[in-house]
Amino acid sequence: MVRKVLLFFALGWLMVGTSGAQTPMQVFGVWHCYSDGCNWFSVPNMTTFDTDNHWLIDRGDGVPAVNVVVLSFVNPVDLMNLANSSNTVNGIPIGMNTAAVNYFESKGVRVMFSIGGIRFVKDWDKALSTNPTQLGTNAANAAKKFNVGMEIDYEKSSNPNLAGLQEFINAYRAVLPYDSTGNNQAARLTID
Repeated sequence: MVRKVLLFFALGWLMVGTSGAQTPMQVFGVWHCYSDGCNWFSVPNMTTFDTDNHWLIDRGDGVPAVNVVVLSFVNPVDLMNLANSSNTVNGIPIGMNTAAVNYFESKGVRVMFSIGGIRFVKDWDKALSTNPTQLGTNAANAAKKFNVGMEIDYEKSSNPNLAGLQEFINAYRAVLPYDSTGNNQAARLTID
C-alpha cells in the first residue's frame, strides 16, 4: 500500500540576477501529501516520517533530492476562520507542524504550505467572497509562524474570483512584503 502520494514538479530554469550576471537556478520540488490522502490530520511519528521521506532529504550521497517541498493542502475556509478542531490548529492541519517543517528545512529544503487544491475550489470561492483580507492576513501570519512560504492552489478554471484573490494577495503583502533577496522564506507567495 502506498503511504503517500507525491506529485513531482520541476519549475525549470529561472534566471536570477547576481552582480550583473545571469545565473541559472533549477527548482526541483514535490507537492507532498501525507499518509492520510493530503489531509495532514494526524501528527507525524517522526521515525516513520523519516522512513517514508528520507529519500527526499538524502538521495544517497547526503544531498537532498529536492530543494522545495510543498505540504498539501490547507483548507482556505479553515485558515480564514482560524479553525481549531481535532484536525486543525488555527486553520492549519495538525500534521503540518514545526517538526515536519524542521525535518526538511534542517537539510536545506525549503518548505511551503499549499492552500487549496482541487477539492477545495468551493472553499476558495467561499473564502474569497467572505473575507479575502482575513484569509491573506492569516496565511501570512501562519507563514511567519512556521517560516514557510505559501502557495495559492486555487484551481477555478472558469470565472475565478480575481478581485477577491487580489485582496488576499494585498493582505498577505501588507504583512509580508515581497523579498527580492529570497532570504525571508515566509515572504514567498506563489500561485500554480
